[in-house]
Amino acid sequence: MLARNSAQRWGWVAQLFHWLMFLLIIGAWFAVEQHEEFPKGSPERGAWMDLHKAIGLSVFFLLWVRLGWRLSGPVPDPVITSSWQHRAAVLVHWGLYFVMLMMPLSGLVMSQFAGREVSWFGIFDVPVFLGENKELAGQIKELHEDVWWPLLLVLVAVHVGAALWHQFIVKDGTMNRMRPF
Repeated sequence: MLARNSAQRWGWVAQLFHWLMFLLIIGAWFAVEQHEEFPKGSPERGAWMDLHKAIGLSVFFLLWVRLGWRLSGPVPDPVITSSWQHRAAVLVHWGLYFVMLMMPLSGLVMSQFAGREVSWFGIFDVPVFLGENKELAGQIKELHEDVWWPLLLVLVAVHVGAALWHQFIVKDGTMNRMRPF
């Protein structure tokens, strides 16, 4: 399999970015869910939240590399569908990129205004460089949890639903373009 995309399929690098981003988002969700299982102030709760933030930073950094790769080369030709389906697919894909940017960015800014550093797996810390503002941190938290997260879930559901529709109803082999095997 080629590293670069072809007219028929995504290359292995694009596939790696796709599936790695999927795993990181699942990991961030799992970590934040686990943190809720422990009482406030407990070391376990803090450790799960630290993991959530580190994974979020990974999504943020990987997104920029992924976008650079995506914009630097060809993409597979669109599957023959109606023009509205093609426009919807483009909108959903770019919507996913946008939300994958806004989720970690809002989390980082929320931590900043809460006066908390964000550690990337203990390798380096993003220091607090904004003045503390707990009220603004709370508003950004609402945006992070009540706008970006549900929007991400909707876009992922549409993306997966469309892939399954192509695979099992239309049977046009679209999913084969992103499957590594």
